[in-house]
Amino acid sequence: MKDPIKYPLGIQTFSKIIEDKLLYVDKTAIVYDLLQQGSVYFLSRPRRFGKSLLISTFDALFSGRKVLFECLDIANTDYDFVVYPVIKLDFSKDEYNTADNLRSYIDTALNAVANRYDIELTTDTYNQRFDELVIKLHKKTGQKVVLLIDEYDKPILNNLKKAALPEIKQVVTAFYSVVKSLDEHLRFVLITGVSEFAKVSVFSGMNSLTDISLNQDYATLCGITQQELECNFNEAIDKLAIDEALDRVALLAKIKHWYNGYQFHHRGPGIYNPYSLLCLFRHREFKNYWFTTATPTFLLNLLQDKQYNLKNLSQFAIGEGAFAATEPEDMDVLPLFVQTGYLTIKGYEDPLYILDFPNHEVKKSFYDSVVGRYANLNSGVGEAFTWRLVQHLNAGQLDDFFETLEELFANIPYKITIKQEKYYQSLFYAVFTLIGLNIEAEVSTNKGRIDCVLQTRDVIYIIEFKLNGTKEQALQQIQDKQYAQKYRSSNKRIVLLGVEFDQDGRNIGDFVQLDG
Repeated sequence: MKDPIKYPLGIQTFSKIIEDKLLYVDKTAIVYDLLQQGSVYFLSRPRRFGKSLLISTFDALFSGRKVLFECLDIANTDYDFVVYPVIKLDFSKDEYNTADNLRSYIDTALNAVANRYDIELTTDTYNQRFDELVIKLHKKTGQKVVLLIDEYDKPILNNLKKAALPEIKQVVTAFYSVVKSLDEHLRFVLITGVSEFAKVSVFSGMNSLTDISLNQDYATLCGITQQELECNFNEAIDKLAIDEALDRVALLAKIKHWYNGYQFHHRGPGIYNPYSLLCLFRHREFKNYWFTTATPTFLLNLLQDKQYNLKNLSQFAIGEGAFAATEPEDMDVLPLFVQTGYLTIKGYEDPLYILDFPNHEVKKSFYDSVVGRYANLNSGVGEAFTWRLVQHLNAGQLDDFFETLEELFANIPYKITIKQEKYYQSLFYAVFTLIGLNIEAEVSTNKGRIDCVLQTRDVIYIIEFKLNGTKEQALQQIQDKQYAQKYRSSNKRIVLLGVEFDQDGRNIGDFVQLDG
């Protein structure tokens, strides 16, 4: 009887995966190519995408642990498995609320490497000690040093909008400024993270750094392709098909809908989040696995602070310049959405990239988190609200529908200053996207823009919001600009809704309806 597949959930150490005979999707052919093409790299990928495993793979490779790679693609190349001294820093290990904490971690990590090689460090500051350690390692071992850095940006992301940020940036910048001067002593450098901050600050002076985040050749370095899914999870797919009462083709389509869709080059293949796939086959249920571990608080804070219009996140076109690295203080929302994994490349129409949510899991996870954050709800409570809303809407119970909305909006924290309609619109949009209704925001017509169009099976609701106005004025605008004209051919009942917001009460004030 064949041993069951063992999934490396929560395990990011390459040697443990191989030695314990856990499932490993072989990426070593791409690793080998990376080694042939250069030596100083930066890679940005969303959380839970295999960056730490990649770092661990390079650690094992440069430590000369040939036996771990015997059955992998790199064993069929001319790679020589020479042993190099390795410095590995993992910035995901702490919160780093102060610059002193960050300096202390770097010092501790450097001292651990020095002790392993019986090297005494005599300089005082962390960046000087880094310089000293690399030079002494090279001299003592006769081999150049390998530098592997995981989650380089966590100290910065944890301190956005905090007083500690400028000093923490100085610590990070001072550390990386040493790397350029050590070029003759370094064999290989790989730095990974979620976000990409400007080379002119954090990576100041590292002009040899090659960013492979959106490089076509390395688009599949992290994550799982369709071919890798079907080759490595063959038995698991068959078992899940039985559980789901689907044939193999239908099941693969469902898996793709839920978890595929990331794209790291406009000509690259669709990629699965590896964590989501491992959870799917381990638990044999379709759920939002990535959300529980990968929701970046800093991004939700940024959205809320800027009262960003959420409808801009679907089928949005941007130029290549929008992907460029920025200063932490000047971060733009859309590039961060791509880097954190909420948006991905879905098309390319020279010179514009088309962005959208990669898959069902990510879209639902995002709107779950937005509803919870914007309406100040505990986990799971938002789903109860949204279920009630869709029941009322499908039954045509508009009084009950708006009463439930008022309950939802009443949770918005009083400290949030709401000066624009789009905060309310964003929450409204998030709620109805989450429950799967066909909702469009700021729909263009030949006479203007409709705030919101919401469609059920039988009814089209054309909605106009007024923050500084009345429900009657909102309804009159719909009529004057003939917003319903666009939907006359739908054969559905059309209902016009004018909705006013009570700025003092910070909630929906009242509504008026009229058949269109």
